[in-house]
Amino acid sequence: MDDFRSRLDQIRSRRNPHLHSELHLLVDEARMLFKEKAVKGPGSFAFYLGFFKRLGVQKVRQLMAEVKDSNATEPVKLFWYKVRETLKK
Repeated sequence: MDDFRSRLDQIRSRRNPHLHSELHLLVDEARMLFKEKAVKGPGSFAFYLGFFKRLGVQKVRQLMAEVKDSNATEPVKLFWYKVRETLKK
C-alpha cells in the first residue's frame, strides 16, 4: 500500500496545474511529440489550441494517430498538412 501512495504522490507532483482540460492535455502532448518550443506565434501553445478547438478532440487524436503510424521524416509538416486539408472540407 505504501508503494501505491508513493507512486501516486510522484504522479501528482509532476502534473502541470495549467493543463486543466482534455484539450489542453492534447495540445501539450502534440507539442511534446513535435518538439515545439515557441512561446508566441506558430508552434506556441495558443497557436495549437486555436486549431484544436476548431477541430475537436476526436479529430485531433485521429490526425495525431495517422501521423504517428506514418513514420514520416517530418511529422509536424504532415500533421499540419492534414489539419489544413481537414479544415478545407
